[in-house]
Amino acid sequence: MLLSIRGIITVLVLAALFTLAVIWISKHDGWEGKGCGGNCSACHERCNHPEKKNQ
Repeated sequence: MLLSIRGIITVLVLAALFTLAVIWISKHDGWEGKGCGGNCSACHERCNHPEKKNQ
């Protein structure tokens, strides 16, 4: 057998942790700090008035 039960469980746990980390990062401003962070009105405001961002 290529992987033991312990190895399979370890891979599944690491995959779950990676998935949770990606979800958490995307909900907290993303990698570039441009995400909504759960506040959709702020995103719409930023998209509707991009000139305010430069000031």
